[in-house]
Amino acid sequence: MRLKFFIFILFTLCMAQVIGQTVHLGPSTLNLKNGLWLECINSLQGETHRLPSTQPFFTFEIDDNEAETSNLKCKVSADSVVFFGDEIAGSLRYAEAARGYLFTVRLKNTSQRLIKIGNVVPLGRGNDRVYITGGGGYEWPYYLNRSRLYRPGYGPIGVVLPDNAWHLGFCDLKIASNLSLTGLARRAAINGGKFNRWQAELEPSGEVLYKIWLDFHEGNWQEGLKMMFQERWLYDLKNFDNSLFERADLAWIRKAWIMLLQFAWDQNYYDSQSGRYSYADYMNYFDRLTGGYDIFTLWPTWPRLGLDPRNQFDLYYDLPGGIDEIRKQADLAHQRGKKYFISYNPWDASTRHEEHMKGLARLLRDTDADGVVLDTRGESSRELQETADAVKPGIIMYSEGMAIPRHMPGIISGRVHDALYMPPVLNLNKFIKPDFAIFRVLQLADGDLTREIGISFFNGYAVEINTMRPGRPDRMESELRYLGRTTKILRENQSVFFNYNYFPMVETRVDSIYVNKWKTDEKIIYTIFSLRPEGFNGPLFVFDEMQAINPSIAEEPYHFVSLYNHEEIKPVRHEGKWWLPVKTEAFPRVDLGTRREGRVDCIAVLPRLLEVSLKNDSLTFGSAFGDRITITAGNPVYGARSYDFDINKQTLSLLKTFGRYEGKIVVQLYAGDELMDERILEIAPGTPRLLTTENTSRKFKETPKGMVRISGGKYAFAARRAVGTQEPFIHYPDHSDTIYLNISDYYIDKYPVTNAQFKAFLEASHYIPEDTTNFLKHWKNGKIPTGLENHPVVYVSYEDALAYARWKGVRLPTEWEWQYAAQGNTSYVWPWGNEFDSLRCNSGLNYTTPVDAYPAGDSPFGVADLVGNVWQMTADLYDDGAYYFVILKGGSHFKPTGSEWYVEGGPQPVYHRQILIKVSPSFDRSSTVGFRCAADFAP
Repeated sequence: MRLKFFIFILFTLCMAQVIGQTVHLGPSTLNLKNGLWLECINSLQGETHRLPSTQPFFTFEIDDNEAETSNLKCKVSADSVVFFGDEIAGSLRYAEAARGYLFTVRLKNTSQRLIKIGNVVPLGRGNDRVYITGGGGYEWPYYLNRSRLYRPGYGPIGVVLPDNAWHLGFCDLKIASNLSLTGLARRAAINGGKFNRWQAELEPSGEVLYKIWLDFHEGNWQEGLKMMFQERWLYDLKNFDNSLFERADLAWIRKAWIMLLQFAWDQNYYDSQSGRYSYADYMNYFDRLTGGYDIFTLWPTWPRLGLDPRNQFDLYYDLPGGIDEIRKQADLAHQRGKKYFISYNPWDASTRHEEHMKGLARLLRDTDADGVVLDTRGESSRELQETADAVKPGIIMYSEGMAIPRHMPGIISGRVHDALYMPPVLNLNKFIKPDFAIFRVLQLADGDLTREIGISFFNGYAVEINTMRPGRPDRMESELRYLGRTTKILRENQSVFFNYNYFPMVETRVDSIYVNKWKTDEKIIYTIFSLRPEGFNGPLFVFDEMQAINPSIAEEPYHFVSLYNHEEIKPVRHEGKWWLPVKTEAFPRVDLGTRREGRVDCIAVLPRLLEVSLKNDSLTFGSAFGDRITITAGNPVYGARSYDFDINKQTLSLLKTFGRYEGKIVVQLYAGDELMDERILEIAPGTPRLLTTENTSRKFKETPKGMVRISGGKYAFAARRAVGTQEPFIHYPDHSDTIYLNISDYYIDKYPVTNAQFKAFLEASHYIPEDTTNFLKHWKNGKIPTGLENHPVVYVSYEDALAYARWKGVRLPTEWEWQYAAQGNTSYVWPWGNEFDSLRCNSGLNYTTPVDAYPAGDSPFGVADLVGNVWQMTADLYDDGAYYFVILKGGSHFKPTGSEWYVEGGPQPVYHRQILIKVSPSFDRSSTVGFRCAADFAP
């Protein structure tokens, strides 16, 4: 609960009472012994909150040197405390305020020279508190943005403040375990001097008036910042008229993330030499690199305006093709889902007279424009908005400067001007009004935009690509790609960046890497900006948003994803808390302090809404939520290979969809344009992917001749290489984990296909392979050697085996069908049991034997000659990204010895698999490889 000060009814308002060395001034108790010190302060409930130690009521600087407030001589005078020091005198007075408690400080120059007073900080500076004040020098490019945020344990970070408040002082001081005192100081008036951006310049006897507001709050220091900045608008306003922000017709600006502002004479808009517009071509260029700009702004006025009597509106009508051409361009923008802006120069008063609002309305109507850039303005006006509203709904006023808090009710969009060449990292204008649409100006002529893009992303606001200055450096395209990458995240998470759940500057383990938190009820987004040139990879901040209720955070209904790197994030448990890892890229140390510095990351906490699994080449996905699923090979940047699908559960072949791609596969769920969930899977280099996903034949009701019916059932399938035969150089399909299958009945050949059976096939089909090298090499002049008729056919390729199967209306068995036929539900190592028996199979005889030579080696289903005679091809054809192979089972009669590098021969356990790397039919035909067939059962 936020507390307010209690004003003692025992004292007359604004009257000071002295008790020894202390004075009661309003709700505060001050110690005046050695300066102006705050001892305690009273709450609304009448509680006295004594500060852990006495604190200066405020500190300040004279000519950039901190004044020695402990040397101030103080006394009570009527309703004030007056004080005197070297070159300065002043008074502190308590005044009434509607919110919080207000004190006024009057400082007078008692010297005989001009002095500069600045950096007034309520409650003073210190390493135990958070405060904001000016810091650093006044040299370019920092002289416009010297304000710094200081936090205990961290170095200072620059902050952007409203243009009427760069001088402000803020402090948040913890005074109890969950209670803090927060203060804000702002200058109010000056007499006998003038204000510059940072200081009050006082002539001798000149005076400046500051106002200091104090109040209590519970929670962390960000709550104090929220109180003063977001809830009280720095006391610029008593109330905020939010009506413009609530208008549905103007809400579209909060979905605009890139604006392009072009001069009418820019060659990428119109080439005066060729007499041709490049407007559409440049639009396509931005679409390709950034996903497209959302707003196009045409500027044909300054610096041409004033060359002749034509006014600013006339110049639009005199462009090549006239106003009809401009209207066509606006129409094209609208067709492509974009908006079209014009410019307005309020200072145009000496050209052809035309009442501005009438001229503006005419131009808006004739161009069908959607917004107006207000040159030289940091605000709009009721007259301007009403003029636009009379033309059509939804026309936006966009100011050249950023509106200060008291002007924000009259305009809902503005910019971070490029006069701030190296703007501070944290923009507190965004915190004041999170639903204000801010655009950071990116001047293409500056070339290096990395820092500005990263800071805009960190602060959750848009960019204006400004092409006014000549100069298109060669880095432009790479910078625009970077912009596209960050903008895509902003676009797809738009809901979090315009609500009041924004929490800036999350506490981190290390300095120089900054985190902002944004959230809705559906998700949390953390934007990260790093100034660590060495990069960072490790746990960075605590995820304390939700309590883990399950033993493992992996069981929670949410998960963690880097939306920049597109990687699943695994939280790290440490000291009872979950820490989220962050990975930012390194950059050259020499780039520190330049516009090339800085790198980003983005962590999302997303609900588990997608069901995704990857098995071999088959990706299965679906969801009960959203309206679209997008699948991308690699990071889903603009221009990546992506495909959209409906949300129904479905399976696709990655090879057919993306070709022989290896790497990450990103699956994203959307509701409209909003990202709901993201899952990342990885196809590791060399991962085998099964290509034969459809393997069917004729269905037979009766058992085909020479086959055995295999009764289906539940089967725990696990295949692996036998011990001592693992080969890490080549990736085998990973079936080491048991796969539980529900198998339907099917048929399989009792024996491997024999020479005699294959000869019958040749005679009936007249089959001749295109490549006959090594085809049936062991036959003599096309005839089976005597005595080998009932031996398994060898010297046949995978293609030859498929041709035979097609001729018979059957197929090759899958690996699991072959293995199930060999072991059934017994999980036997060998077809007959778990112990090897050389009398049950061809055991390294170095020649083939008849397929029926070892009846004692039959499987539980009665399938014969499964191991030891010849390797048997299965239907399973794989692609590992470099070559194709099929799976062989059973081992063979050939068993080479003398080197561990040979293929392991001889009989092999039924779970053992060997790959046959495919080269060509001639190369693949072997004296040790045969096959058997399978067929589908017709219920």
